[in-house]
Amino acid sequence: MTSEAENRWRIENANHLRAIRFEIRRWSRRHDHDPWDHDHCAACWAKFAEFDGPEIQHEGFTTCADYRRGAGYEWICKTCFADLQDEMGWTVAKG
Repeated sequence: MTSEAENRWRIENANHLRAIRFEIRRWSRRHDHDPWDHDHCAACWAKFAEFDGPEIQHEGFTTCADYRRGAGYEWICKTCFADLQDEMGWTVAKG
C-alpha cells in the first residue's frame, strides 16, 4: 500500500474520473480501422496494447457504456485501480 503523498500525482492525473464505474476487460482496438494501437492508464501512463513488449498491459479497468465518452475510452491499470479505488470512489460493474 502506498501513501497519499506517493499517490498524489496519479490522483491528479485521473481526477477527471472520480466516482466512475469501470469494467475489467482485455484491451483491443475499438474498430479495425482505428489508427490508435495503444492506450495509457489515465493515472500512471502505463501502456495498454494488443502487441507484446516491455511493461505492456493487456488487461485493465475501462470505462463502461454510461461514461460520457463511452465504453473503453479511459483505462486504469490494475495497480492504480487497487491503490486508488477508495480515494477516487471507483466501482466495478457487475457481470
